[in-house]
Amino acid sequence: MQDSQASHDGVPSSHDPSASAPGTAAASGAHMPHGNMAAMLARLPKGATSPSGRYWCAMCKKMFELDEPVCPYMPTMCVNTPIPVETVAPGSAAFYERFGLFYPKTVQRVLAWCVSRSSDPAQLGVQLAEEFLADTAAWSVKLGSSPIEAVKAFLIYTSGFDAAVRTTPEGMTFYVMDAHGIWGEQMEEKRKSKGALLAGARRVAREMGIAEPIDLHFMTVTSGPMGRYYCAQCAMFFEFGQPQSSVTCPFMPQKCKFKPKPIDEIARSENTATPFDPSVLAKILRVSPKLYRRQLGIALASNDVPQARDIVLDDLRAWGFDLSDAGKVEALLSTLGLEAQQGG
Repeated sequence: MQDSQASHDGVPSSHDPSASAPGTAAASGAHMPHGNMAAMLARLPKGATSPSGRYWCAMCKKMFELDEPVCPYMPTMCVNTPIPVETVAPGSAAFYERFGLFYPKTVQRVLAWCVSRSSDPAQLGVQLAEEFLADTAAWSVKLGSSPIEAVKAFLIYTSGFDAAVRTTPEGMTFYVMDAHGIWGEQMEEKRKSKGALLAGARRVAREMGIAEPIDLHFMTVTSGPMGRYYCAQCAMFFEFGQPQSSVTCPFMPQKCKFKPKPIDEIARSENTATPFDPSVLAKILRVSPKLYRRQLGIALASNDVPQARDIVLDDLRAWGFDLSDAGKVEALLSTLGLEAQQGG
């Protein structure tokens, strides 16, 4: 279980006026909450505690592993309390979809590399699906309430991209959109990627009682790199869509008044190419369900770990993370299950 306050992780809390986590508060233009809000929240009853430390939020649909029922991102601004999964279970796999759609796609880059090297991509895809089913069961997610959404959640979480579905008299076809940048543009890469994701989707579909035939295709809708953003208010990184100068919060677009900033704009305003603290990303991963560790553990052979670490480090550099503190970098890699090997 993890601490609910960002400052407990050695990362300045987003609600601390003296904080600039991670070196970007000034660039964000975010205003700190009025003191009356914090006082009001302090008077409200405390949230119920989960025996397992597993919670979810009815507002943003995030799922958390915490020591106490306090939002780990906006503890002095959010009126909601995280809900113990033992009290009311998550009604859908919405968080898994959002993790794949909006979180940094570092893990998916490693998974795609593993699939490209696999001698049996279909079998690997089934194993990835088994981990998805095991993780959602551990979190008491009610997958059966929406079987097709369960299949979509697996595809989106595992691939990192949105998945459309078309139903015809012949069955269902899922279209994974704009995944070419990670899952391959060459025919052999796409063949292996399709084999893994389709086999995994079919495994989830069988578990959900879906009898219709299922197929999968990749579809390119847009080209170019994805947009990468950081919100200093909740200390959250996002990767989605095409680069834009202004985006709304993808988790609470109608509620949150703060705007995530493009990482290149932050770098320019901070006059540095490496403004981001890897501890912030490590914290995001620590408070989230650990399906990413389950899937990486299945996909990676022990002798693949050094190459996987290099893929992660390359992605962190592309984001603009400060990799000068070896301890912080190693802590992030360990969170992913990519600990340095003895003698390596």
